[in-house]
Amino acid sequence: MVLSVASAGIGFVVASKKSGYMKQLANTEEVLKASPMAVPYNSDYKISPEQPSEYISTLNKAFGTTKDELKTTQEKLTGTETKLADSEAKVQDLTTKEATLKRDLDAKSKDLTEAQSKLGESETKLKAVLDDLGGREAKQIVADLKTSTEKADALSREKKIIEDELAKKSALVVKYEELEKLREKGYAPDDLSGKVMAINKAWNFVVLDIGKDNKLVEGVELVVYRGDTMIGKIRTVSVDATSAVADILPDWTKTEIQVGDKVLFGYK
Repeated sequence: MVLSVASAGIGFVVASKKSGYMKQLANTEEVLKASPMAVPYNSDYKISPEQPSEYISTLNKAFGTTKDELKTTQEKLTGTETKLADSEAKVQDLTTKEATLKRDLDAKSKDLTEAQSKLGESETKLKAVLDDLGGREAKQIVADLKTSTEKADALSREKKIIEDELAKKSALVVKYEELEKLREKGYAPDDLSGKVMAINKAWNFVVLDIGKDNKLVEGVELVVYRGDTMIGKIRTVSVDATSAVADILPDWTKTEIQVGDKVLFGYK
């Protein structure tokens, strides 16, 4: 009987302990399931059924804080990487600009060298010119140059006058040559046309309003018209630049010639 009661008491105690351990293990398992990482734990489960879960919860909170700090650090790292990339881009840009400036500097240095060389040549030529000037001062050189220029201008004007006169003479020669040819043949231009300006009945001649400027020469026979009717003929005996004297040809005169009658070369 005593053994039975003792056995029952021991079984009750064991069952209670087992129930506590089971509860402790269940709580630990729930916390471990919620834990994002493996958490080492070496405490004695027998001390308190709640102790393992509280310990793990504390670790989880610490892990959450660490996770947030890690996120912040990651964001800062990302920002730092972005700034680093920007800095590298700026360094690359500066490197490119430096290379460009170096090329420009080399080109300018080359140009400067060439300019210095040309300057040396110019100084040598200037020295040669100064030697040729025989020590004359700049004012005297300018005055001499001005005098020479004025003489050149005067000669140029004289040349222009001579050329103009020569052109006029040449034109007159051509004109006289044409008139001479007309005189030799007794011809006048086909389109020649003039009028009777005066009549001398005593000497039987008329004065015309055309002359050498119209290519009229001596010895040319002209026909006299009044309206559309031919009334006679005349022959030039003296021709000036703008007028002419012509004898009336009696054999060809049908009626008395009057002032204002038209004269033509040839027939209408």
